[in-house]
Amino acid sequence: MTDLSVGPLSAEEARIQNAADQAYRVLEDNAGAPANTTVRLLDLVRDLTREAPLHALAVAFVLGVMVARRR
Repeated sequence: MTDLSVGPLSAEEARIQNAADQAYRVLEDNAGAPANTTVRLLDLVRDLTREAPLHALAVAFVLGVMVARRR
């Protein structure tokens, strides 16, 4: 993190800076892990789509036809 201050921090400013740095580290660590099953499912679908795009396109087409016929 870039420090733009021009001198020594007061005790309160240092405490606030340390708390902000700690909160940032916690958020940064949690950003990499999926929070819930929906995110994991979407990641799985994305990975499968990248591995087999023609199969995914065929499945999407069939699902689209099924949804269109219902309406």
